[in-house]
Amino acid sequence: MPVFNFDFNKSCTNLDMGAARSGIFTPNLTSLELHEEELQRFNRIALRLSPEHQPFTLDQIAGAARRVLRAAAKGQDSTFIKVRMRRAGEMRAAYKDTQWNMAPALKADLRELLDYLGSDTGLIPNHIPTVGLLDDAVLVDVAMNKFRTELDEYADFCRFRVAEASHLDIAIEAVDIDRERWFIERQQEQRLEQQLRRVRGSTYAKSEGAERAFRIC
Repeated sequence: MPVFNFDFNKSCTNLDMGAARSGIFTPNLTSLELHEEELQRFNRIALRLSPEHQPFTLDQIAGAARRVLRAAAKGQDSTFIKVRMRRAGEMRAAYKDTQWNMAPALKADLRELLDYLGSDTGLIPNHIPTVGLLDDAVLVDVAMNKFRTELDEYADFCRFRVAEASHLDIAIEAVDIDRERWFIERQQEQRLEQQLRRVRGSTYAKSEGAERAFRIC
């Protein structure tokens, strides 16, 4: 099995997908057809999401599928797939949120990725047991360098919206906020926090050698 970096929020795991390390094919799946035409589409999307990424080969995908299947035969879930599909859920939420305005180019890239994830005609059809989401998870992994900052900001936006709803005692859906207002509010919060830090470190007593009269906390 490949070694994973579990700092999923800040890292993008690069799998060693060499078929030579995949071991024997598990009997959980009698056959898995991987087609060159679908691989070309897969690589085209991967290149759009990460231009510096080298194209995948059918042997690499097959090797990764074998490793996932061998782990499943031992009762082990694929952490790689589970975590990346959670990230895919965050991508869908950001894309569909009408209050979160994304840059048009970035949103177009995300739309192509989500279209692939929502289709059952990818490199590995989604209905295939155990490994059906493997190709989806690999694409999400490839895309993380492009979308990580966007997803982190969206997560902060969601936290801010929940806090506003709680403060106003209204439903989250009723909070009138968009990305621009969130950004302004966050800047104001950061300036206030910086000011408080400065004040906490200052005193009103300026006599040399004398003990401070009082301190702003």
